[in-house]
Amino acid sequence: MTPAATASPRLASPLALLELAEIAAAPLRYGHAIRVLRDGALAFPAMLAGIRASRRSVCFENFIMADDRTGREFAAALRKAGERRAKVRVLYDPVGSLLVRGAPVGRLLRKAGIDARAFRPLSPLAPWSWLRLRHRDHRKLLVCDDLIAFVGGICIADHWAPSDLGGAGWRDTAVSIRGPAVLDLQLAFDRMWSRARSEPPPTSLSRRPPPEKGEAAVIVVGDRPGLGRVAAIYEWLADRAEASIELTDAYFVAPRRVLEALIRAARRGIRVRLLLPGRNNHPVAGLAARRIYQPLLDAGAEIYEWSGVMLHAKTAVVDGLVALVGSSNLDPLSLHRNFEMNALIADPEAGRAMSNLFASDLENAARVENAEWRRRPLRARAAESAATLFADLL
Repeated sequence: MTPAATASPRLASPLALLELAEIAAAPLRYGHAIRVLRDGALAFPAMLAGIRASRRSVCFENFIMADDRTGREFAAALRKAGERRAKVRVLYDPVGSLLVRGAPVGRLLRKAGIDARAFRPLSPLAPWSWLRLRHRDHRKLLVCDDLIAFVGGICIADHWAPSDLGGAGWRDTAVSIRGPAVLDLQLAFDRMWSRARSEPPPTSLSRRPPPEKGEAAVIVVGDRPGLGRVAAIYEWLADRAEASIELTDAYFVAPRRVLEALIRAARRGIRVRLLLPGRNNHPVAGLAARRIYQPLLDAGAEIYEWSGVMLHAKTAVVDGLVALVGSSNLDPLSLHRNFEMNALIADPEAGRAMSNLFASDLENAARVENAEWRRRPLRARAAESAATLFADLL
C-alpha cells in the first residue's frame, strides 16, 4: 500500500524517501501506525504493556538500566514474560548503567532469570578491555513479539519516571511503531546481541514482516562508529526543508556540516527553531553548545532553553511532516563513536503530533535573544571557549 504521503510536499515524496533510505542503508517501509510517547509517564506504561502482552519474544536493549524502582518494575515484567515461555533477551551497556544510582543492573536481571548480556564490559583484570570505553551501545530499543517496537531516548531509570512516582521527571520522547519496520528493528537487535559476544551476525530472518497497520513510512536509522549516517541525514533534511525545522537535542555540540546546513536553511528563510537544555546534566556539553549559538542566531535561527528539569530528548521535525526520533544526540559521541538507533518517520499525522509536542515544550522554555546574548559576561564566553576544547570528548 502506498500512503497518502505520495501527494505531500517533496520532502516526503517516494523519491526523497528513497534517497534517505540510501543514506541510512536501510529499507523504506510503508504501512505503520505510530504513537508519540512523551516522557516516562507515557512511555513506561506502554512499554510495560508490550512486555506483559508478549507471548513469544521480548528483545530489550538500553544504554542505562538501573537497579532502582523503575528497573525493578521492568525486571519483574520481563521475568513474568519468561515464565510464560516467551524468549526474553536483554542487552545493556554496563558503562551507561554506572552513570545512575542503582547499578549494577546485571545482578538484578540474572537474579530474575533473564538472559542478559552486557555490551563490551570493562574489567580491571583485562586492561585491553578499556579500549572499548569510547564505543558504547547508546541505543534504546524494545521489540515485543515482532509486532510492536519502541524507539527513542528514554532509559530505564528513575530519572525518567514521573515526579509523582518518585522520579526526576526528565523530559524525553519515544515512539511506538507497529508495521513492517518492526522486523528491521528486530534484526538490528539480533545483530547487536551477536556483536556483544563477538558471534557471527544473523544473515537473514525466517519470519515474515508484520502486517501493515497504518499510513506512515518508516526508515530504521542505525548508526555505529565511523559511519556518520545520522549527521548526513540531518544535513540532507536541513538542505531540503521547505518551511520549518524543529529540533530538540540534549547535547547540541553539532559538527560543522550539520551546523552549516542549519545556518544555510535559516538564511534562505526556513524557520529554524532549536530547543536545548537550560540546565544540562553534563555542564561541559551545555557550555560547548552555547559556544555555537552565535552563528545560528546571526543567521536568523531561534534558540530556546528548556526551563524545567533535564531535557534529554533527541528529535527533529521538518516541515511538520518528516520526524527523526531516537537515541542520537548531535554530539561527537553519538555521531561518531557510539552505536545508535533512530526511526525516520514520514507521516502527516505523526508529524503533526511531533510539532504539537514541540510547541507545547516551548511554553516551558525561554527564548535566547541575539542582542542579549551578545552582551553576556566575558566569564561566560571564556567558560564556553574552554568547554569547546573538550567537545571531541563529549
